[in-house]
Amino acid sequence: MWRNARSNRTPIPRVLIATVACLAVHGCDSVNGGAVELSWKLRPSSSSEADKFVDCSSGKPGAGPVTAIRLDWSVGDTASFDQWSCGDEHGVTKFDLPPGTSLLSVTPRCGPDGERAAEQGSYIAPALEQRDVIVGDIVSLGAVELVVVVSYCDQQVCICR
Repeated sequence: MWRNARSNRTPIPRVLIATVACLAVHGCDSVNGGAVELSWKLRPSSSSEADKFVDCSSGKPGAGPVTAIRLDWSVGDTASFDQWSCGDEHGVTKFDLPPGTSLLSVTPRCGPDGERAAEQGSYIAPALEQRDVIVGDIVSLGAVELVVVVSYCDQQVCICR
């Protein structure tokens, strides 16, 4: 008896088809190192503020908007950075941090496109983090809190003035 060879095959799962189609459209990102992921919030330095957190543009007199959050990293002799719009509240680097022990720091940035560092004394950033970077892995810094000066700007340096 003649048998249809096709009837014995398992149908191709739809997930496999979707995956292949997605790769064909988007391609693959190269993985040359590790990545870093973080989230951030801005907290006012003064307890006189009613809110526990402030927006990137606090609207307080004398305080300018924080336009970007920058992640600096160094591994051995290699140093670089990535930055995101402050309003994103979350960022992930590409997989391009070299493997090894990395020093990571997060700072607020000012001006259009975050091209200017916030003035010292106008914020408090978390201490430098030391993390091991592994090719293909993501280092999570979790939720980072940046304390920013947004009140009494006539008496002290405020953020992004």
